Amino acid sequence: MIRLTQFEFAKIITRKSVYLALAGLLVLLVLYACLAHSGPLNGTSYYKPYEGPITAEKVKVAQDQIQNYSEETQNRYGVFYDISVFSPFKNSIRYDEHGNVMERTVTVSEIHYNKPWGYLLEYIDQFGVLFMMVMILLGLAPVFAEEYALGTAALLRSSKRGKGQLVSAKLMASMFYVVICVAVFTSVNLLVYWLRFGNLAGADTPIQSVGMYFYSFDYEFSPYKFTAIQYYGVQLVTHLVGCLIFGCIVLLVSALSSTSFIAMVVNVALVGVPYLAFDVMNFNPGWATWIEEFSFSTMMRVTRFFLTPVSYSVFGLELSYLNWYMIIMAVVTIGVILGTYRTFRTREVFS
Repeated sequence: MIRLTQFEFAKIITRKSVYLALAGLLVLLVLYACLAHSGPLNGTSYYKPYEGPITAEKVKVAQDQIQNYSEETQNRYGVFYDISVFSPFKNSIRYDEHGNVMERTVTVSEIHYNKPWGYLLEYIDQFGVLFMMVMILLGLAPVFAEEYALGTAALLRSSKRGKGQLVSAKLMASMFYVVICVAVFTSVNLLVYWLRFGNLAGADTPIQSVGMYFYSFDYEFSPYKFTAIQYYGVQLVTHLVGCLIFGCIVLLVSALSSTSFIAMVVNVALVGVPYLAFDVMNFNPGWATWIEEFSFSTMMRVTRFFLTPVSYSVFGLELSYLNWYMIIMAVVTIGVILGTYRTFRTREVFS
């Protein structure tokens, strides 16, 4: 079984398209990380004099500096904006999309430099999803469909291990491939931002205080008491699980398709249509909300689960959004895996 899995894994990673895509995506990642956002490279020195508890004196200095903002002081603007946002002397109320008052579970009362983590967290949600979808589609879409196209499916199914162990080997090799792709992206991402900022400072600060841009604190109202590095680990594991689920779906479509091209087109449609509808065209009728919230790509992006406290009541059972999503995806994944086994075992050879 180990030899068979190794052979199937070798078939995946020896595809030229995988290496071409990997090289292109890594170059794009580096260019985008270095050129797309002009934010401060290393703002540690700007934050150093103001680190620690937010006091009335710091708030007064921040207000004065913000009023006198200029191009010469833009690199120092971040620390003053942070102080103004989390000032304990500010009586501001914010509302969610339903008009409910948003309350902070974790109150930020100190200022520390943690900008590198804002970029690291954002890139799993954005470029990390693109990277993994491309790599998974190119690597896994041909896994079963290629056997049909080459005419080897019937031969494989008639072999000693063709109706059970072969599918298991393909599945394990595919999952190992997904894990390696996530590890490659994570390693390069950490290296790029460590080199760009010169440090990964602020790892022990709460995620509620982590912002990528001066005006964006996505986790300000998150109910989870994670530090930046703790949440990065949680985000990474959740992202990996989402990628593994997507990989299983790609394998099922591959087993149902006569060629790799058809498998690729169908999987791209499964990913692209919801993205275009909800993110690009802002298609958001009430009846379709559940499609966006429980899309399989939501887990790959991760962020939605941890932004604000959301719960659902189903048949009198109250569970958090994350828990309900995991239950649904567990059921879907089991069905997808069983469907892949059954499809490859019983499907007639394509003409």
